[in-house]
Amino acid sequence: MSDGTVKVTAEAHLHIGQLMNLLQGPLGDVLSQITSHGLALTDPAVWEGPAASLFSSQVWPAAQQTLDTVRATLMELQQQVGGVLGNITQAGSGLPVVGQLPVVGNLVGGLTQGL
Repeated sequence: MSDGTVKVTAEAHLHIGQLMNLLQGPLGDVLSQITSHGLALTDPAVWEGPAASLFSSQVWPAAQQTLDTVRATLMELQQQVGGVLGNITQAGSGLPVVGQLPVVGNLVGGLTQGL
């Protein structure tokens, strides 16, 4: 669409929301658990011997570096997807965007007064 038209379907919103939920929740949790278990296995009080030494000195450092790269890439993806969602919201509503949500005057303040 080279004429400047922007098309955003409900399906696009659905996929963006689901992607954000995965990036902010289960996927990050799994990466943290992998890191925790891997670090635990580098402790000689937990695991000791030739295989443990090889894991601690070579296997885990390489795996940790890869996990750090994956984590950084996923954080960048999360920021980009969040930006896309913000741009879609702004383009579709014509309202200014703060963070992820459009700003609608004093709507929130008006709804919460007296609570």
